[in-house]
Amino acid sequence: MTIPEPPVAPLTRPAPVTPQTPAPPARPASWWRRNALALIALAVLVPATALAIGWQGWHEYYGYGARPYKPILVAEGGEADFVGATFGPIRGGEIDDLSGLDVPPGSALIAAAIPVDAGPDGVSCEVVLVHQPTGREWSSARTEIGLEYDSDEPERCTTADTGDYELIVPFVVPDDADGPFWVDVRSPGEESAGSFLRFPLEP
Repeated sequence: MTIPEPPVAPLTRPAPVTPQTPAPPARPASWWRRNALALIALAVLVPATALAIGWQGWHEYYGYGARPYKPILVAEGGEADFVGATFGPIRGGEIDDLSGLDVPPGSALIAAAIPVDAGPDGVSCEVVLVHQPTGREWSSARTEIGLEYDSDEPERCTTADTGDYELIVPFVVPDDADGPFWVDVRSPGEESAGSFLRFPLEP
C-alpha cells in the first residue's frame, strides 16, 4: 500500500502591498470654537460692567442728595413747602448800584431775596442761580464781592436759623448772560429725596 503524496498547493505570489495614503490631519478647532466660553463670559460681563459703572457714576453724582435731579417748579409769585419749611415768593433782579462792591469788569450782579419760614427746627439749604437757556450755574458770590456775613440776611439756610427770615443771595454772572434764570433752592441730604425747588427769575 502506498501513501499518496500530499497535494502541493500552487505557489501564489503575495498581493502587492499598495502604500496607503496617509489620512489628512484633523483640522484644528476654529478660533471661535476654542474661545467660545471666554466669548460668552465676555458677552455677559461687558454689559454688566457698563451697567455697574454707570450706576456708580449716577449714584456718586446724584445719590445721598449729592446733586438733586427732580425740580419742583414754583409758579411766578408763588411759594412752596420743602423739607419742612416754606419758601417764597421770591423777588430779585440785576443790581445797578455797585458802589463799594468788588464786581469784575464785564460782569453783572444779580441778587435774589427768598423769604423762608423754617419753623422751630430750622432747615439746611443752599441757593443756586441757573441760566435757563444753557443750564450754566452760579453759586453765591457774597464773600467774593466784599459783603460780610449778616445773620439778618443769610445767604443759605442752617438749622440754627429758625422761624421767619429772608435769604439774600448775590450772584456774579457775565454781563452777556441774559435771562431768564431759575433760582434753585436745594437741601443736601436724603430728606429731599433728590428734589429741589425751582423759582423763575426774569431780571
